[in-house]
Amino acid sequence: MSGTVKDTTKTVTDTVNNTVKDTTDTAGKAISEVTKSADDAVKSVASAAASPSPGSTELPDGCVAATDDQGDVEKITALPDDPWRLEASSLLLKGADYQGIVKVRTANGTVKKVLKYVISNGTDIGDLHQLVDGQKGETYHVQAAKGSTSTIRDGKTVMYTESISGNLLGLIPVTFSPDNPPPLNIPIIYFTNVKVTQAGQFGGTLTVPGMHQYVTGG
Repeated sequence: MSGTVKDTTKTVTDTVNNTVKDTTDTAGKAISEVTKSADDAVKSVASAAASPSPGSTELPDGCVAATDDQGDVEKITALPDDPWRLEASSLLLKGADYQGIVKVRTANGTVKKVLKYVISNGTDIGDLHQLVDGQKGETYHVQAAKGSTSTIRDGKTVMYTESISGNLLGLIPVTFSPDNPPPLNIPIIYFTNVKVTQAGQFGGTLTVPGMHQYVTGG
């Protein structure tokens, strides 16, 4: 967690109201675009959430079938032994490319399967709250100001995700994980009431309005 914040956080914006308005407008346009061009995708995802069947899913225009190729261990820096968690009121991934299930190695040598996403056009996070557990029962928190929208910009972000759950497109309750991967590769992904367990994340600049760090437990 601390490495992620150190590597990605460069600035903290003081204009919360403008950030919220801009992001709300962006999310609205994104949802409209998805609804307009991929109405069938919503129906397919809803069906797949109940009984995933990627091989038989009829893909709408503009969507590419997701892959579950597990391949070899990713050639990246060893990830932390314990994942960090994100809880947010909303999550908007723009220019998203789901690249399938991959294997990653942690610092203690453990190899585990994760979902790999590459986000090219930025990420917006409503009411960001990141948590990571320490070794003595404590939990470290990074939290944004209530009602604010945190952003990741400046290049591609690579996400190695253990699980992501919430209301897809604000409507469909789903949980995606290596055991239940996304059936579609949708370029704009929007969740509400989202919870993410992240094995690791690289790239981009994270901006957290009103960032507050604290420790609980231990």
